[in-house]
Amino acid sequence: MLLLLACTQKTPPEVPVAEPAPAPELPAMTAEYPSVLFLDGQYVLASWDDGDTFKSPRPDDEPLKARLAGYNTLESYGPVHRWGDWDPAELYLLSKEAADVASSEAWTCDDTGKGGGYGRALVDCPDLRRALLERGLAHSFVMNGEPLPDDLAAQQEAIRTGAGMWARGAPTWLTTSVHSLDEREGQIQTYNRVVNTQDGSVERRMHEETFASCTEVCPTDSCMIYVPYERRYGDNKAACLR
Repeated sequence: MLLLLACTQKTPPEVPVAEPAPAPELPAMTAEYPSVLFLDGQYVLASWDDGDTFKSPRPDDEPLKARLAGYNTLESYGPVHRWGDWDPAELYLLSKEAADVASSEAWTCDDTGKGGGYGRALVDCPDLRRALLERGLAHSFVMNGEPLPDDLAAQQEAIRTGAGMWARGAPTWLTTSVHSLDEREGQIQTYNRVVNTQDGSVERRMHEETFASCTEVCPTDSCMIYVPYERRYGDNKAACLR
């Protein structure tokens, strides 16, 4: 009986080995799109406006415009920030450095499926966010919700060591945008947005003031020059940005 079983035992069928998936293709960069991101599992071309916004081309459609989640960098359209002993021109150079870091690698990112304001997508790039926070080239910034503890820890370490924008100390409240009452017809109030550098909380400071272009506004222990959006770029750029 034992001999019979041994002779009739069948050889197990061979299991086919799956071919590895082809690696995503790296697109050729252009003058308009000089960097690459790994977005939602594929490489895409990207052009960074500053360290927290980019655009990417899409076939037969308008370019994807995206805002990065969880952090904010200094404005790069001109020397508009000031606090402590900083000169606005020095902080402007740091804003450009943030854009250089953002465009230096093919960061791994995911579209969150949420809006980032002004018709933009909200994209999450965790490694880029951490790199900028650690270098003091960005600060934690979450509009709805709480900042990640690790992000705040990275920011506090950058403040402690005086990295980047924190080299001359950190304001308690960093001004991130200022608005004039006459920006929209008929409104009776507007706001300036500030963020707490210790806990990352974001506040809208309501006011009823009208600002002329190139007015420095100091709602907290940091200041920002007010320039209407239509005066920030191109031939119509405000004198204080030139």
